[in-house]
Amino acid sequence: MHEQEIAASAAACELCGRTHLPLTRHHLIPQSRHNKARTKRQFDKHAMKTEIACLCRACHSQVHAVLSNQELAQNYHTVEDLRRQPEIARFAAWIANKPPGLKVTVRSHKDK
Repeated sequence: MHEQEIAASAAACELCGRTHLPLTRHHLIPQSRHNKARTKRQFDKHAMKTEIACLCRACHSQVHAVLSNQELAQNYHTVEDLRRQPEIARFAAWIANKPPGLKVTVRSHKDK
């Protein structure tokens, strides 16, 4: 099991709500942004290290395919904010009733 995976149990993905599958730790304030001045002004060190969402691999991949780390830090640093993002909300609703073993490929939509 990958070090970022959390044991599958009764815990559910915080975006799609699926249970009984491995969950990953998504830093709501991306670690790559922790040393940026704007991020340091906006969040304290404790929040940067502890604000974490438990997401299934498919939802976690979708979040990073749709949003850049800068967008995540500035505008989508709570689970509620992620749920309000239209592409993520649509994906989470679609995958919510899919079986845990389903392999999903996500395509990046963010500007490179």
